[in-house]
Amino acid sequence: MQLIRRLALGLVVLLVASAASVAGVGWHQGYRLYVVHTGSMNPALRPGDAVLTAPAPSSVRRGEVVTFTVLSGPDSVVTHRVVSVVDGLVSTKGDANRTADPWTLHMSQVVGTAAAFLPHAGYLLVYLQQPQGLASVVVAALGLVLLWQLFFPIETPRGMGAHSATPDAVRA
Repeated sequence: MQLIRRLALGLVVLLVASAASVAGVGWHQGYRLYVVHTGSMNPALRPGDAVLTAPAPSSVRRGEVVTFTVLSGPDSVVTHRVVSVVDGLVSTKGDANRTADPWTLHMSQVVGTAAAFLPHAGYLLVYLQQPQGLASVVVAALGLVLLWQLFFPIETPRGMGAHSATPDAVRA
């Protein structure tokens, strides 16, 4: 039973370390996750989805989904589809919008191109950014550890536990 516990714990540690390593390498190489807040890209992207972007390319082409900055501030990043590229200026449009966006972009404003869409993952990302969200994950993990200890207590060999000592041996 103790071997199974050690293997399970080792597997969990390995999975967490692997996920953290992959995320760290991806972040270092320029991959980013963004949460979709509006329905401008319906049906391809819905509010609550997440977009994994690859690092900014040197050029984009019509039909690509790109993430770019328009203003400064927390809501300055937008993800839309490229509708045209003329003389290095990029025009974009949300799939659900009838008209193109009112701005044109320089390639320096393009943050990245969409590498993957993660349905509903944005809800989790927003939740984990809140202090209560992160705290709830820590409490849940602690609860799982305590439940594991309750249902699978550590067994000590006979004669090794604190209860096996005689009262005289404790006093000496």
